[in-house]
Amino acid sequence: MTLLSDDDTGPVCAPAAPADEPERTILLPRISTDPVDELVERVRPRLGRAVDALQVAAALEADGHTDRTAQVEYGYRDVFTLATEVFQRMGPPLPEPDEAAVAVVTGGRWAGLRPVLHGPLYLLPSAAFPAVLMAVGRPGLVLGMVLAGTVGWIWSGVAAYLAYRLLGHGRPRAASRVLRWAALTGLLLGVALGVAVLPLGGLPLAVMMVLQVAYQLASTLLIFYRREAWLAAAMIPAVLFGTAYLLVGGAAQRWAVLAAAGSVLAALAIALWAARPAGDAEEPTPPTGLRAQTPALLGIAGYGLCAAALLFHAQAPYLLTRLDIVAAAVPLLLSMGYVEWRTGRFWPDMVALSRRARRPGEFVAGVWRTIGREFTACLAVPALLGAALLAGLAQVGLLSAAGAVMTAAHVALAGAYYLAFLLAGRGRYGWLCLSMAVVIALHIGVGALLGVAPLLGQGGSALADTSLYLGSVVLLQALFALGLLPVIGQIRHYR
Repeated sequence: MTLLSDDDTGPVCAPAAPADEPERTILLPRISTDPVDELVERVRPRLGRAVDALQVAAALEADGHTDRTAQVEYGYRDVFTLATEVFQRMGPPLPEPDEAAVAVVTGGRWAGLRPVLHGPLYLLPSAAFPAVLMAVGRPGLVLGMVLAGTVGWIWSGVAAYLAYRLLGHGRPRAASRVLRWAALTGLLLGVALGVAVLPLGGLPLAVMMVLQVAYQLASTLLIFYRREAWLAAAMIPAVLFGTAYLLVGGAAQRWAVLAAAGSVLAALAIALWAARPAGDAEEPTPPTGLRAQTPALLGIAGYGLCAAALLFHAQAPYLLTRLDIVAAAVPLLLSMGYVEWRTGRFWPDMVALSRRARRPGEFVAGVWRTIGREFTACLAVPALLGAALLAGLAQVGLLSAAGAVMTAAHVALAGAYYLAFLLAGRGRYGWLCLSMAVVIALHIGVGALLGVAPLLGQGGSALADTSLYLGSVVLLQALFALGLLPVIGQIRHYR
């Protein structure tokens, strides 16, 4: 009988075999005491398709390995050097899945462009605003719109976040229950707000607020289930009759208001139907309960509140008096879908970058180049739309310096929202809220000192006020970029 080791072809021991027994060969397993070999086998199931050491380094960092553990436990200078050795010992990567098959499964290469359509969807109800304004009247209108818009923003954001978390844990039926519950309770919140403002604007204002909240929740549900076309179809009557009122006025107002209310209610009904639970299969138990999500949900709510305040506090004083300043928000709203799309592309782009980069410094530099490129694109799109808006205002004699500056401020806001979405993706809600609170306070405070704070009842120059707002938005961009510095270049986020 001959004994061989699996890494040596020579005999370890070769005693003479009896003449009547056949010779046998036994392979002894190779026993390694190298801790790096143990680490390789431990990470192999997750990193079998790693194409370079940078991906391995990201996984090791995510598992808690630091430069010190690399030195003390494995004898390597840092995590990246250890990752390089692990990558070499794992051998060739497993084959990647076929890209064409992936494209078919995910709905095609252009499916990711769907968020670009969200911007126009956000603006659809505005077609009915002139008719609704005439029906509701001015008293309490601004307060009602701001309150309903803020509550709808916060409620829909919290519901969408929780639903996406449940969906990520393989619980689609639980996600649908959350969304339906949020839609119905959101309506109750809208009713409560409407009752609160009854002394200011009466029943028409209360109904408008309920419908405003209803549209925000309906759009959230239909966007979640990728039914944007259904939302657009439901709003067609509101757009058509609202446009007819703008053209002919008079008797078309009643029909425009009824069409707007009917369209919103139809959109909500369709959204509730789309969110119905499907199937009755048992869903996995979530790794953490709802209570563990409380800090994140509070962060989402705070972010929604501050984002609404950032937008509304500058627009509200001019809502009923300065069309040129109010219209400045249109380029931002139209381009928000584009900003969402580019933010959604950031993570897969960074995963691809992690496969190309060979050193951490190269990866970080690539991250910031990508952010700079996408930030510029998120400014360019609303800038083009803003230029078209200003040209249109000039044609009808409504162009003003204050309106042009406010348009520039909303163009800058598009870039700020891109950075904000990246911060939200890293869970930095505290920094987001603090930054927005600071710039809002500066805009109002400095304006009050100069006597140009219309939110406080001061009637100074609108140009000075909008210029201060533009400056505060530029400062906000800088604060958001500063908040990204500690987290955006950590490769463990792009595993």
